[in-house]
Amino acid sequence: MTSTSPTVTELTPLACLDPQNEGVKIALIVLNQPQSLGVLAALWSKAVLKAVTDGGVNRLFNITKPNTESWIPDLITGDFDSASPENLQFYKDKGSEVICTPDQDYTDFTKCLQLVVKKIQERNLQVDYVVCVGAFGGRMDQVMANINTLYEARSLTTTPVILLDDVSMACLLAPGKTALHVRTGGEGEWCGLVPVGGTCQHVTTTGLKWNLNDQPLKFGDLISTSNTFDQSASGLVTVETSHPLLWTMGVKVP
Repeated sequence: MTSTSPTVTELTPLACLDPQNEGVKIALIVLNQPQSLGVLAALWSKAVLKAVTDGGVNRLFNITKPNTESWIPDLITGDFDSASPENLQFYKDKGSEVICTPDQDYTDFTKCLQLVVKKIQERNLQVDYVVCVGAFGGRMDQVMANINTLYEARSLTTTPVILLDDVSMACLLAPGKTALHVRTGGEGEWCGLVPVGGTCQHVTTTGLKWNLNDQPLKFGDLISTSNTFDQSASGLVTVETSHPLLWTMGVKVP
């Protein structure tokens, strides 16, 4: 299949966790799921903008005890049906901007992302990735809602949006060709390509143990899960797809 774009999109999905990559800048969104302090600390140090959604306030407050004053986000958003009023007031007193987003047609994550994109533009920030930590685990409907936000993000920003925890990451690949650099040292052994939003009629890959050659991916038929990397490919995976396609892989936290 010929790429619909003359260019190749270059992504290093785990650059945000690479201690050697000091130049990468992210906008960080903390979601309301269990957090790994190690992952959060690595991301916090690379974040030029830090945001928390509703119940994520409680997660952040509890995991950073007794040093909560060193972990003050720039922005807190949500309808605030989950955040402790005491925790919310603590961050507000420390200078966090608190914005209520009551619209029930969108999730707290989507509403926070909308505001994060606006803040990036207003402040003219250099941001390589928007990283959302605490995106998996817990309720399945919330995990699917987080993945849906990846699809909604396409109309909000051209900056790659990554879902992350201490086990997995996921991002949405746009139609065309993407080169994924997967040699930061933080990648796990497994990876997958999942056609969540609908059938991907044409998918071609290189750099995987089980590559695809202009094949369709769709639920009820073939999807690529429990794949792994071709060690002879020197940490480069290419994916050419006719439709948006979810890339996911394991995360190995030291």
